[in-house]
Amino acid sequence: MEFLGKHAIGKVLQDDALKVSSEAKNAKKNDPAVIDGTLGTFYYEDGTFCTHNVVKKVFSSLSDQDVYAYSTSDGGKDFQNAAFNHLFRAYRSFIEQTMEIKCIATPGGTGALVSSCYTTLDTEQTILIPVPCWGPYFGIAKHRNFNVETFFMFDDDKFNIKGFIEKANKIIDKQHKLVFILNDPCNNPTGYTMSDDEMLEVINYLNNTNVPCVLIYDCAYMDMAAEGIKKTREKLKHFTKANENVIISLCLSYSKTYFIYGQRLGAQIIIGKDKKAVNEMYDAGCYLARNTWSNCNHGMISLVTTVDKDINLRLELDEELSVVWDSLKNRSKIFLSEAQEVGLYIYPYSGGFFISVPCKNNVLICEMLKQDYKVYLLPVSGVVRVAICSLSQKDCVGLARKIKDTIDRYDNFKA
Repeated sequence: MEFLGKHAIGKVLQDDALKVSSEAKNAKKNDPAVIDGTLGTFYYEDGTFCTHNVVKKVFSSLSDQDVYAYSTSDGGKDFQNAAFNHLFRAYRSFIEQTMEIKCIATPGGTGALVSSCYTTLDTEQTILIPVPCWGPYFGIAKHRNFNVETFFMFDDDKFNIKGFIEKANKIIDKQHKLVFILNDPCNNPTGYTMSDDEMLEVINYLNNTNVPCVLIYDCAYMDMAAEGIKKTREKLKHFTKANENVIISLCLSYSKTYFIYGQRLGAQIIIGKDKKAVNEMYDAGCYLARNTWSNCNHGMISLVTTVDKDINLRLELDEELSVVWDSLKNRSKIFLSEAQEVGLYIYPYSGGFFISVPCKNNVLICEMLKQDYKVYLLPVSGVVRVAICSLSQKDCVGLARKIKDTIDRYDNFKA
């Protein structure tokens, strides 16, 4: 007897990062010498995880009504205003002058990605994804029976605009529509950030397609970028150059910025020059929200709206984030310097939580790093991903050599 619907048959969660991370954390409890660089969670230099002080202070001041009552499916006007302010900062008014803007509260950045994909594609249509990439992009596509086309993200040490255009043209020729994901800045898993010129090349291409184009801009790690808050927001101004055939769905993750990973809050912010199209996508997103997750964590919505309304709280959050930026810079400096010394090739890294090491058999390499060195890293999309966000500077010392030695010994291994 078959109890599953046909769409659910064969769907098994494999290579789950959360499961691997749990294994690493249990190993570290039993042996402090274990190095855990698996999950995208920031740990301080003393090895502790804690959310920001401003988060604890504000959350403890909220009433039961603000925390435990239902929120609206789209998050409400105060949340939407807070999301616009957080995402666009000083450039909000500039963007609003030419673009229609709408917002929906989502369970983390993942919820925003799901909404962006599911409201813009039909079953068996194709989504374009750069690789290497965050693994669940493929799961999101498979869950709704989308086809996936990929292009390799790099051309030497730059964004592969030629590869992107070749695959985009192929999709447009077939379905007369383009939906694609860009994870920027601080790409997961590589840490790469697109330049202004690279983003403008993408926008210019979309403008000349004369078909509906949806750019799903996964900016989950934008507040971790080495170039800082001002620069990451400056680049968003380029979206105003998009023509009416382009909608941009920005996927914001409060989970990352506020260090509230398990509390699940994000936002899908939809912008475009075609007011009717933006509002239709917003309406479809609200319908999906109400009939999928119903509504989001009201306590976290109250947290971000409270911070938004108080300049001192916003400055306090920025100050705490500056500690994170400094830590990431110091850790990456150690790893990158040693990688160069030992000849370990890595994909271009600009900043953020992750650094990627390409190899032929990343699953085997990660397994042997565990066995030989008590180092837990994650095999992702053809790379070994090093989550420097969870490593201390001490952990980073010598890590590049361990990875290089393991690749040299095992990467051409054949059973």
